[in-house]
Amino acid sequence: MVAKLTRNLEEGVLSFLLVTMTLLVFVEVVLRFGFNTGIHWVQEVTLHTSAWFVLFGISYGVKVGAHIGVDAVVRLLTPEVKRIVSIVAVLLCLLYCGLIMYGGWIYLAKVYSIGLAMEDTPTPGILQAIIPEHMMWDVFKIDEEDPLLPMWFAHGPLLIGFILLTIRFLDVLKKLITGEWMEMHMADEAKEALEEAGVSSDVKMYDDAEETK
Repeated sequence: MVAKLTRNLEEGVLSFLLVTMTLLVFVEVVLRFGFNTGIHWVQEVTLHTSAWFVLFGISYGVKVGAHIGVDAVVRLLTPEVKRIVSIVAVLLCLLYCGLIMYGGWIYLAKVYSIGLAMEDTPTPGILQAIIPEHMMWDVFKIDEEDPLLPMWFAHGPLLIGFILLTIRFLDVLKKLITGEWMEMHMADEAKEALEEAGVSSDVKMYDDAEETK
């Protein structure tokens, strides 16, 4: 139940970001080429929406095995060696996540302390309405005279995305250590292309032959 709810939430967030990004670009193109006008903050919001989509999507990609990997050498290894190599790969991925989270925390802390804001994007009116006046700058770093969206908020998914990615890799590591998985699950474009061409049975026979070797 919890896993299904989490999956639906992740897919809902990613779908919302993708739809929002698409609609913003569509509206801006129509306004610019149809009415010779535009919305000054659309480009900035679209850029950050696409970044949010990537940062939230990388962890989901690990969960569903959508990332592409080069496994030409790994396929030649025995199942047990393949599992050990996969564990080392996951540990390196976790090291990378740790470095990014450490750097991201330092970056966001400095941006927050300085009080940097976006260049064009205003803080949504609903946030301005619910945030108490004495907390606008002291807590959220929103300038009441020029209430642009705080940069720490816009860039916050950098940290959130890699926290989620770390959780996913820890789950993969657990499955590899316990033997539930013998290798990392990744997308196989060649196999998918062959299956779409209607030769899935041949692919399965090839995979079985490789496992036998």
